[in-house]
Amino acid sequence: MLFEFFPWWAYLALFAAGLLSGAVSPTFGIGGGLLNVPILLIAFKWLLLPKIDFDENLLGATATATSLGVIIFTALSGSISYIREKRIDYSLAFRFMIFAIPGAISGALFSQWLKSQDVNKDVFQIIFGATMITIALYKFATIFIAWNKKRKGWIPEDEECLEEDCDQEQMQRPWWKRTVFYRNFEDKRGVKFNYRAKLLPGIFIAIVGGFVGATLGLGGGVIYVPILTMALGVPAGIATATSTFVILFATPFAVLIRSFDIFGPDTFAAASIQWDIVFLMAAGAIITANIVPRFLHKIKSEIILAGFWTLATFAAFRVLLKSLDIIDW
Repeated sequence: MLFEFFPWWAYLALFAAGLLSGAVSPTFGIGGGLLNVPILLIAFKWLLLPKIDFDENLLGATATATSLGVIIFTALSGSISYIREKRIDYSLAFRFMIFAIPGAISGALFSQWLKSQDVNKDVFQIIFGATMITIALYKFATIFIAWNKKRKGWIPEDEECLEEDCDQEQMQRPWWKRTVFYRNFEDKRGVKFNYRAKLLPGIFIAIVGGFVGATLGLGGGVIYVPILTMALGVPAGIATATSTFVILFATPFAVLIRSFDIFGPDTFAAASIQWDIVFLMAAGAIITANIVPRFLHKIKSEIILAGFWTLATFAAFRVLLKSLDIIDW
């Protein structure tokens, strides 16, 4: 337990960090690790290393593992709120989990194996950071173009049909053989969503997304939301809610794998998750994660996407700069 080494104001700071994480996570459909991990790394370096003989090489693993513990509570609170708001596409979420969770498990195991072999992951991180920044710049451009067209009153000449009757071939197939799902429902606030989710090849990309996210310690919505919106064609408001729901079920697997040093000499290494800090940050996260989703229907899709890609760009730059030893948090 690390509480005894923290001054009183650190408790308030970690609680406030939990409030921030709980507000940001359900808004953009992310787990919160891209905020939690840097905050925890800074807290551990400033508050622990000067006071106790804590292995600096374990700071990253401890911060990441502790962040995963917080994410469980954040995702649970966010999911409960989204269930009340009726914004989760359950049919799509469970199909997505079938591929995302095995990808995340294999990525976590691969990450542990790399650690046991003392293999440097910098090359993977540099490639990921550069790729995410490139995609983010492209998405910022498309968001701006779409917003500008809407502002000028531009209307598509040939709008895509989003009703099941438009695709008789898909309708004649059994549900387990359909590659396109037509969705038409209304949330608690009366906001209507009418879209089609293209399962091929999008849903199979979830395997790669889960694997890459778990390997690099990112996981969650930074990977899932782009897949849902770009590859499957899901609206941002539904993608963030569905991503939060998927994270709720995927994170416990990551926590379990983090608890066992499968490829190392120690069978059990659960001490890397600092549950006292988890509960403190979770206390704040639960509050905001229950409140924020109630107001998201008032935020335009373009703003949600722009905010998400801003956070994704921050995460990509952090991974890139850390792998180049420019920063250490």
